[in-house]
Amino acid sequence: MNSDRKATISIVKKLITVIMGCSVIIGIVLFYCDDTKNIYEHPVKPENTPLDMTIYPSTIPENQLLRIQEAKELYKAAFDQHVFYAVKDPDKLVEFIKHAWQWDKNAMFYYYNILYSHHLYDSYPYKEEGMMSFTEFMSKYRDKLVDDAGKPLVTPDIFKLPRRDLIKFRNDLVIKLADLKYPFFDYQKGWDYGFCWYDKEGNTKSCTDSQLDKAIEYFSYAIEGGYHCYEDLIARMLFQQGDHYKDEKNEKINKLTEYRKSLSLQDLKKSIDYAELMAEHSSMIGILRVTEAYLYGLGREHDVVKAYAWSLLLDYAKQKVIENGNNLAWDSTELPPVWQYNKEIQTRLENMLNATQKQAAQDLLTTLKTKIIDWNYNRWREQIDDFHPKP
Repeated sequence: MNSDRKATISIVKKLITVIMGCSVIIGIVLFYCDDTKNIYEHPVKPENTPLDMTIYPSTIPENQLLRIQEAKELYKAAFDQHVFYAVKDPDKLVEFIKHAWQWDKNAMFYYYNILYSHHLYDSYPYKEEGMMSFTEFMSKYRDKLVDDAGKPLVTPDIFKLPRRDLIKFRNDLVIKLADLKYPFFDYQKGWDYGFCWYDKEGNTKSCTDSQLDKAIEYFSYAIEGGYHCYEDLIARMLFQQGDHYKDEKNEKINKLTEYRKSLSLQDLKKSIDYAELMAEHSSMIGILRVTEAYLYGLGREHDVVKAYAWSLLLDYAKQKVIENGNNLAWDSTELPPVWQYNKEIQTRLENMLNATQKQAAQDLLTTLKTKIIDWNYNRWREQIDDFHPKP
């Protein structure tokens, strides 16, 4: 019996030893896993260690980066930015944040909007069914923010700033990425530099040449990256106000004869080349600028027959707008001054031209009509050509 009892005690001791050993191992594993999770969720930095504000290349394969419109549409589908400041679609927001946290530049800008505004959800009295706060989203979906290998993603330091600093750094980010020729950010900076607002009387203020030159630089980069912002570009190239209009109500149009004194002949010609490209997509202002170019010999040879033909094309474009019952060719408030000015030009030319010249203009008009690629200028203006984004 004693030997059996000793054997039993020995077995029990061994079992206890094994269990204790396993417990230690399990504890170590759990501690490590939990610690790893904490590292990814809340990276611990030594006190007074500055945040890393470096802008890194994206870790996402180039062919998987979000295009400009894709980033915007995914953001709008995932988060309500304008009414409830809430998460609309958690799965889409997971996808969106994965891109932002992996340095997908076209997503990063919109992620700053979420960080800056999501707190408004709590102060909004009405909650839309099916929506949740960003804070609740992060508590429920944080573990889904992983890379393609399943490794938890770390929030970049540039998204850890205090709320009061977020917008300032976002603006700094726009400048940095614009200078690196990311087209979305170039377009933003083009507008920042090239529009100088209005005075108390509602007149468009003049910009400095340095402001306009920076706007031209950024809009040109944006065009290289697929934007069709030629209308914005030539306004900065041609006029000191950086605008086609002299006033806030768009009642007084700038004439080509009022072009910037510092504008070179080469850039004057280039601006008319861009205007003609716009005209081929039914831009009213584009057609008008080409009309003026031939009338005054600015950026084109002086040719009153061609000027008259282009002026007649603008009349034809006006009829197309009326037939369509909408303002496909431009914004409705901006059209009347264009048509009025064109009428003045036509009257002047009709008094100058003889019957043979007028017939030649009509013949040319027939050819010009065939060169219109698209009668929906607004659609073309908003399009962005399909380029793979840069990492």
